[in-house]
Amino acid sequence: MPKAENKPWKTAKSPKELGIKNGWFGEMDRVYHNTKYTVMVRDVQTEWGIVQHACMRNAPNTDIPWREKQRIKNELFGEEAIAIEVFPKVSELVDEANMYHFWVLPEDMVLPFGLNEEETA
Repeated sequence: MPKAENKPWKTAKSPKELGIKNGWFGEMDRVYHNTKYTVMVRDVQTEWGIVQHACMRNAPNTDIPWREKQRIKNELFGEEAIAIEVFPKVSELVDEANMYHFWVLPEDMVLPFGLNEEETA
């Protein structure tokens, strides 16, 4: 669960709560927002355990710098949470809105790769 209790994030009704039935968007069951960003989250059961699919956008609907994405991940899911952003193959690309998707991995998961050799499992 996101750790947004002590941060400047507020919650709002989710697409799921509002009865929107539109693919993955309709499955989003948590919404966090502040004056700059909106982040929607849903839990996805995978072979790795529960992975949290999060998508974010900013108010002016523009690009979000990496440093801001990292800060948002830290504030909502914790500084030690691992999240990945995927660049899909063209045949699976969905590019209908200026939203950024990332997946927060289970807490005990370790990636089998990293920037430094000693970080790998």
